[in-house]
Amino acid sequence: MRATSSTGQALEAFSLSPAAGLLKSIAGGAGWKLGADLVGRAMQYLLLLAAARSLSVGEFGDVTFALGLGYMLAQVADFGLQLFVQRELARQVLPEASAPPFFKDEASAARLVGGGLVIKAGLSAAAMVLMGTVVLLEPVGHKGAVLLLGLSMVLMTGLEYLSYCFRALRKLKYEALALMLARGSNLLLGVALLYLGAGVWGLALAGNAAMLLALVFGYRLLAGYVKPIWWVDVAYWRRHIWQPTAMGLGIVFSIISFRVDNLLMLPVVGREGLGLYNAAYKLFEPTLLIPSVLLAATFPMLANLAQSGGAGRFRQVAGQTVTILLIAGTGVTVVLALVAVPAITLLYGREYAQAAGLLQILAFACLPLFVNYGLTHILVAMDRPHLYAIFTLAALAVNIAGNLTLLPVMGARGAALATVATEVVLLALCAGALWRYLLAGKRIAKPAEAIETAHTTTTGGAA
Repeated sequence: MRATSSTGQALEAFSLSPAAGLLKSIAGGAGWKLGADLVGRAMQYLLLLAAARSLSVGEFGDVTFALGLGYMLAQVADFGLQLFVQRELARQVLPEASAPPFFKDEASAARLVGGGLVIKAGLSAAAMVLMGTVVLLEPVGHKGAVLLLGLSMVLMTGLEYLSYCFRALRKLKYEALALMLARGSNLLLGVALLYLGAGVWGLALAGNAAMLLALVFGYRLLAGYVKPIWWVDVAYWRRHIWQPTAMGLGIVFSIISFRVDNLLMLPVVGREGLGLYNAAYKLFEPTLLIPSVLLAATFPMLANLAQSGGAGRFRQVAGQTVTILLIAGTGVTVVLALVAVPAITLLYGREYAQAAGLLQILAFACLPLFVNYGLTHILVAMDRPHLYAIFTLAALAVNIAGNLTLLPVMGARGAALATVATEVVLLALCAGALWRYLLAGKRIAKPAEAIETAHTTTTGGAA
């Protein structure tokens, strides 16, 4: 495919008026998701607060250990599968359909979703084996309850898989409802069982019951659009497995990049310096909700357009998405820098005053970070997940090198500056690659017929 637009025409995609139109078109679904994410986080916090007040310090430590371990190992149960299925399913969706058929190839969509669920089950089993091994070796109490809490985190990734399917269908309202059911029932059951004296086991049982309830609810909603065929098309997945693997590696590299500074800081700045840094980071981290909500709404459009052959329209939506992220990132940077001092003082007290300067530095990471969220998703939409993995690995290397260089000289401020530098490097890498592909006439993604035909041919007898 050859480019027909000039550089000037391509830059028109970044104008404000079309971006406002895109924002208006996705406002309903994005509003549902943002509201559910905010309320869900609030309910999580309330449950943890209730646990902290009801359990002993040691028991609460067991709970937080289980949740932290579950979060890390739950990545094994995903490893890029969810994003891959979302992209491929979005390419088959008929966006304007209000009644069946909802997909260009109903059977192919059913095999894709069902095959992904089977693979998800296998990855979840692997995650649980790893979790059981760690729990067995670590000196934690309530090992059975801790393992059960970890299981609830793995079940949560199953709910996230269904949520990614809803995103492909552009039904963010259903994702929001399933999440609210999970968080709400977990809060109610958890508080009730804590009140009855069930302790850590009560929290574990509540978490699993809530996740199972939400999974059944979400699956029934999804079945109204696509009835998954629980069978793995080995030939299809063998050809494409490198893509979710690359996505999974990119996600893992990103997570490590966000967490590795804690490991590198402690020997240099001590517990107090680490505490100040994390106090600031806890106010910086929630800003990621904004780009995540936007991409939940626009990524299916990008994935569909990348394969449909409409290079001009793809550039337009990609440019509008980046423009919105650029504006949002600028706004959040300014607000966070201005409110850092009063926010830190109000929430943590005067003894954490030094954290305000750290938050002001981290605020400058918001602008490139927001844009990077869009650019990495655009790379995945264009069938370039390997670039996503390579670029995030390079960014991780920059982050580690920056911390090792700056921490001994600047302390916690060095870690904050390393975070900013990491996002700037990732921005340069992603922007350079996208500029080359979108303006130099490079193929955006494989034609829809090639993937559909391959999938249908190799699974013809599955239906």
